[in-house]
Amino acid sequence: MLFSSAFYAYAQVREQEVEEIHVNAVQQEKMRMSLNTNSLDRKSIQETQPEDVGVLMQKFPGISLKSYGGLGGLKTFSSRGLGAQHTSIVQDGFLLQNAQVGQINLGQVQTSNLEKIQFGAKSGNEILPISALINGSNLSFSTFEGTAFFNATKVRICSKQGSFGQWDEYAAFHLSKERIGLTIHGKFRKAIGNYPYQLKIGNYTYDGIQKNNQLEEVYSGASLFIRPTSFKKPIRIIYRNSFIDQGLPGAIVLYNSYGKQYLNTQQHQISADYHTKWNLTEVRYYGAYQWDKQIYTDSTYLNQFNFLQKTYQQENASAGLSLQKNKFGELIQFYGGLEERYSKLHFGGNDSIQPERLQTFTTAGLKINEKKFLVDIRLSYSLVHENNSQVNSIRNLVSPVVHFELKERGKFNWKMGLFAAITNRLPSFNELFYSQVGNKQLQPEIAQQIRLSNGFSKAHKKWFFTTKIDLYYNSIKNKILTIPTKNLFVWSIQNIGKVSARGLDLVQTFDYSFNSKWKMGVQANYSFQYCLDRTDKSSPSYNHQLAYIPMHSGTGDLSIYRNKTGLRFSGVWVGERYSLNQNISANLLPSFATLDISLFQGFKVKDKHAFQLQFQIKNCFNSSYTYVRSFVMPGRNYLISLSYEL
Repeated sequence: MLFSSAFYAYAQVREQEVEEIHVNAVQQEKMRMSLNTNSLDRKSIQETQPEDVGVLMQKFPGISLKSYGGLGGLKTFSSRGLGAQHTSIVQDGFLLQNAQVGQINLGQVQTSNLEKIQFGAKSGNEILPISALINGSNLSFSTFEGTAFFNATKVRICSKQGSFGQWDEYAAFHLSKERIGLTIHGKFRKAIGNYPYQLKIGNYTYDGIQKNNQLEEVYSGASLFIRPTSFKKPIRIIYRNSFIDQGLPGAIVLYNSYGKQYLNTQQHQISADYHTKWNLTEVRYYGAYQWDKQIYTDSTYLNQFNFLQKTYQQENASAGLSLQKNKFGELIQFYGGLEERYSKLHFGGNDSIQPERLQTFTTAGLKINEKKFLVDIRLSYSLVHENNSQVNSIRNLVSPVVHFELKERGKFNWKMGLFAAITNRLPSFNELFYSQVGNKQLQPEIAQQIRLSNGFSKAHKKWFFTTKIDLYYNSIKNKILTIPTKNLFVWSIQNIGKVSARGLDLVQTFDYSFNSKWKMGVQANYSFQYCLDRTDKSSPSYNHQLAYIPMHSGTGDLSIYRNKTGLRFSGVWVGERYSLNQNISANLLPSFATLDISLFQGFKVKDKHAFQLQFQIKNCFNSSYTYVRSFVMPGRNYLISLSYEL
């Protein structure tokens, strides 16, 4: 050691080479990829300036977004031919749940507080809720208010102004000492929302204003972190609420763009967890309670009261424990646990139907993390007891998952993985009982999934790239299909026998440093989805592509940086698709492409106060497009933001 110290003291050039090798090692680590997950960090999220998580989902391969409007509009998704109900949505380690509709409206999940978002199979050593392991894939995101900091003071403030009367303010403050920390946050967003559009109908182009899509929402909450000792994970208690008033724009042409339908949504969430150890076994105790209320009003509905009003109240409560134990370092890991969940829905004005659902989840898993390969096997079981005044049933569901991966080898760090799972999707309360036209005999949807993944990566002093290719096949039994009959609020709901989904996902990342000032980054993905109705050979939709799933789609991002100044181009392309399962010209929706451009400048004051000013043009070519037939999207619009971080 003394000899080496003297040697490098006299050889300054050698010292520079050591630093360069260190930077290269960091690049190598950054370049390492997970075959089964894709993620976006806070920096990428800020540069994209998304309205909500639904917009971010398009950055992941295999995702088909259904958006019923722009800011504040309902947004749902499907993944590789499977509905969103086959994906567990986890926020700060707690499962988001909605037994009423069965899926989360991603248009109401804010992004100002996001630290990271990740989509794919379970990865890493995070101890997830047992109910999140039932599905084959997870959409997980961590937030500022859900992250524990100690001996620190942190501040996040962001202000945005945009087209169509958009006004968005977010603030969060964290103060902590060695053992205790507190975070409070709040967000207010408002928009008038009336935006011009063009809609092509055959050879005719119709110009109009999309009305009744005003939005006003408030999010707030507080988080408490208590650390028993400096070496233990903290006890977390997180409270969140939201109050949303919004107009519901109608479907242009298909129904009525001048409707006066409104939705008021209230939500309160409280969640807590605690980590401890039993004989080298890490145990996480967790619990959550969520209360939702929705009031739907149609002031133009003609009945004896000259209006229509429906009220829904929903309760979800869950508690459980997850555990994991490592043997021989991290070579072998056992994990599993038990969870109970209770859900209840109350239909205002109808006391005869108040469905309840009690679910028990249990999982046992084994992971072998060898030097050259990884094997992860788990078996999950859920017991579902449903009860209301008319139906009382018990269901048993089994969900096995197998994941095998060969680790990096060769010059290009080639990796290969195999993923197989059987997942179940329960009918939601709305599908069973909504407006008394639901189908109480609906059976759970069962999906058999198999996926083969390959990945390549290479790092250099100035650049690195990664390439991932996924081939998959999903076979779906008892597909739950909902079709509108009289209008958007009366549906025909039934099980469809069989659907096959096969396809390919391609992800490419490339980063290049020209010199110490100039850098460039490229991220792109392409998806091919071939999702067919294979139920009845005599049906007119047999072997036809499923509704609203494009066969071809992709996204691309190009970022150019000079020190703290940056320019980002973000493009989305969605190919042709059909509004119904019958693939005829009358149901065809044209392909479309959009491009957003962001220019941002960061600067610091006294090395502690970080600011970033950003200007963005969205849909800069003023494309006329729809994700869902007749629900038009905004044309060209602008957004300017100023953020501060301490």
